[in-house]
Amino acid sequence: MKTLKKFFLGLLILLIAMAIIAFFLPREVHVERTASIQAPAKVVFNQVNNLRSWDKWAVWNQMDPDMKVDYKNRGIGKGAAYSWESENPNLGAGTMTITESVPYDSIATTMNFMEEGLSTGYFLFEESGQTTTVTWAFDTDLGYNPIARWMGLLFDSMIGPDFEQGLQNLKIVAETIVQEKRPVVELVNLPAFDFVSIRQTIELEDVSEQMGINYGQLINFINQNDLAMTNMPYAIYHKIDGNLIDLECGIPVNSKVEAQENIQTGTMPAKTYAAADHFGSYDHLEQTHSFIQKWIQNNELQLAGSPMEQYLTDPQKEPDESKWVTAIYYPVN
Repeated sequence: MKTLKKFFLGLLILLIAMAIIAFFLPREVHVERTASIQAPAKVVFNQVNNLRSWDKWAVWNQMDPDMKVDYKNRGIGKGAAYSWESENPNLGAGTMTITESVPYDSIATTMNFMEEGLSTGYFLFEESGQTTTVTWAFDTDLGYNPIARWMGLLFDSMIGPDFEQGLQNLKIVAETIVQEKRPVVELVNLPAFDFVSIRQTIELEDVSEQMGINYGQLINFINQNDLAMTNMPYAIYHKIDGNLIDLECGIPVNSKVEAQENIQTGTMPAKTYAAADHFGSYDHLEQTHSFIQKWIQNNELQLAGSPMEQYLTDPQKEPDESKWVTAIYYPVN
């Protein structure tokens, strides 16, 4: 009996000692890992900024294929979130939210693990040449819970390997996109702008020739009215009906003027677009259009208008088609 009493007394003293020592252990925990990825920051950033893409690289998202996931605010960019529920005890239930998103530079997140409490995280993207260095970090406040503070000593060894594997998976995903020359689709918000344009229905085989004529007329109109271009020319494909295209050719300008004959003027309202750049000849534009359309469907967005192409390279100044860049925009809700 005395031996048993001594045992419990010793155990009590040990527990008290551990509780006291716990208050001298770090209250805040920081876990951080870094990886170098052979891809532009834009490519890597968008794999993190789109929460649906986490299934492709984040270790936790791959642990339970039956995990229930619900995306909020499109699941993309600042304010986007997803909640999860899993029977896997290592996953449980919780919510993750993107609290800040600075394109190609940084992303901040919060994670609410329900009974586990709230933590914060961030990603930093630093591009140098053809390489992007990605830093993934996790921070949490353990409060005054002595058990949590002891567990905090193990966080780096518990969470760090998942970060390392996740970054390795992210590296594979991003580098594959570059190797396969896949378009990078992202949500962009274009501000309102004034424009001059010509809209007409033309036959498909006449598109290239008619666009050249239309832009020539618009340039003359701009010069005659002392206007200035504020961005590169664009074309909106309002409707395609068999061999006929309802096409609008436009140029952004610095102010509004009165319309004249077949030339329209006005202000394009600010909109949110699913956008991607097409590199190379106009002959293959349809491939990028199809890629964007599929991306919109996969991300459960709704079209809110007609697609627009903006020609960022002037073919008259750059004869090499491989260097041509065309921005393609699909307005979405």
